[in-house]
Amino acid sequence: MVGAIDHGVAGLQAGFERMDKAADRIARHGAEGDLAGQIVETVRAREEVGAGLAVIRALDEMTGCLLDELA
Repeated sequence: MVGAIDHGVAGLQAGFERMDKAADRIARHGAEGDLAGQIVETVRAREEVGAGLAVIRALDEMTGCLLDELA
C-alpha cells in the first residue's frame, strides 16, 4: 500500500511542477511565446494531478473496505 501512496503523491508533485513551469512560461513570455502549447501543458498538468488523486482515493476506499471486513 505504501508504494501506491508514493505513486499517487508522485503524480501530484509532477502535475503541480508541470503547472508551475507552464504558468511561469506564460507569465514570462505572454502572448508572444507559445501560449497554445503552454495552455496544453496546463491541461496535461490538471490531468496528471487528477490521476494522482484517483490513485490516493482508490487506496483510501480499499483501506476502508479492508477495515470494515476486519471489524
